[in-house]
Amino acid sequence: MTRIKLRQLNCFLEVFQRKKIALAAEQLHMTQSAVSMSLKQLEESVGAPLFDRTTRSLVPTLAAIELAPVAERMLRDSRHMENMFRHTQARGGRLSIATTPTLAQTLLPRLIAGFVAAHKEVRVDVIDVTPEHFAVTLASGQADIGFGFLGHDDTELKQHRVFEDQLCLVMPSATPGIEHDHVTWRGLQRIPLALTRPGYGIRDIIDKTTLAAGVSLQVSHEVGLLTTALALTSQGLTNTIAPRQIARLPFFAGLSVCPIRAPAIRRDVSVVFQAHRTPSPAAQRFLDYAKDYSKAIPQNAT
Repeated sequence: MTRIKLRQLNCFLEVFQRKKIALAAEQLHMTQSAVSMSLKQLEESVGAPLFDRTTRSLVPTLAAIELAPVAERMLRDSRHMENMFRHTQARGGRLSIATTPTLAQTLLPRLIAGFVAAHKEVRVDVIDVTPEHFAVTLASGQADIGFGFLGHDDTELKQHRVFEDQLCLVMPSATPGIEHDHVTWRGLQRIPLALTRPGYGIRDIIDKTTLAAGVSLQVSHEVGLLTTALALTSQGLTNTIAPRQIARLPFFAGLSVCPIRAPAIRRDVSVVFQAHRTPSPAAQRFLDYAKDYSKAIPQNAT
């Protein structure tokens, strides 16, 4: 049996429905001889005649009646596959970005706004997950791309840094007695701080760093989100530790940011994607946009 072609099945179904080659050829924008040849080739492939010819029309044989639903299903599946491929390759489509709640409220919206302005055909969905689920969400394929802090090289994930950053002491601007060029971790012991709860977000980094330095911090508030700690600080109620790029955003007013040294702790934010999976066209365009965006902004986190 020779290979059956979708074009032959399409011709067959038109003839099957219209019972005349002339009508089928007109619908298919083909010549009658081309339709007849396609039918002959299909009959040779299936090994049975598909129509009994009469003077007025074509009468489907039992083989044609059995073949018709199979042919319809094959053509339907073929169209579905083409639509899936076209959706994937088209400049439009949807892009899902996994991120953490803090970044979803701070750095990511401006990046998305610029990207959507340049790529109006792409719909962007944000999947905000807890920091401990960020890498898992990406590795499992639940999101096309990620925006966040990976912190280490991963065999399953690649990252491209967008924001260079480090942890800083964040205070109300009027805080007296603090040198604002830098502060050490040991110097933080006498300063009340609002921190995220243990095991969440940057708290792990803070706890590991202070443990290694033999430092005990004064925790005035434990909160669920870093943005909450920054909001409390902006009202003069406490101080906090946060990445510089986030603390300097304009909607956290009245804050002073002081780098923490001895040691300086980096907290870079990256676009993250699966290492062994080709990014979708929309994801690749977002990555390219993020690369250009990172070149255009000041990287002053040192």
